[in-house]
Amino acid sequence: MAQLQVEQIHKAYGAGIILDGATATFTDEQKIGVIGRNGAGKSTLCRIISGEDRPDGGKITQSADLRISYLEQHDSFQDGETVLDFLMRKTGREHWECGEMAAKFQIKASHLETNIRSLSGGFQTRVKLGAMLLGGPNFLILDEPSNYLDLNTLILLENFLLKFKGGYLVVSHDREFLKRTCEYTLEVER
Repeated sequence: MAQLQVEQIHKAYGAGIILDGATATFTDEQKIGVIGRNGAGKSTLCRIISGEDRPDGGKITQSADLRISYLEQHDSFQDGETVLDFLMRKTGREHWECGEMAAKFQIKASHLETNIRSLSGGFQTRVKLGAMLLGGPNFLILDEPSNYLDLNTLILLENFLLKFKGGYLVVSHDREFLKRTCEYTLEVER
């Protein structure tokens, strides 16, 4: 069982303390919903766990067989980038592998050459989910994945999470979505 430990994590922005002694253990078998008020530190915790940000104190330990993939709340698309360009740049995979993964998220071949920023928020999330999976992760961190999704994409996301053979942290304000997709709840409150 792959494992991740967060021990006594501290993070502040100026005088504002966001995380103060945050401690938790996660495994690749747990499906965890992360809740808390806006500004409580949920996204900060996700960025620290994923390595996108560094804590001011504390440590993170993960087993060698843990492969984390992070779905950030904001996009990291480049100007003029197509769906296929993004998938290849983000994952380092061949175009045919990216095309196969896109199809799993109901992204048609005609969309692969489309400027990714011209797509709806739901389709952009589908593309980012495809990019996550191309790395072969066994633990996902999804920061507000249900924001801006149409009903079809929300159902696709729920089905994806229910079938995923690994663990995940999902940050969301949608309690019903978390009830349907998660077995545990982690509350972050500064």
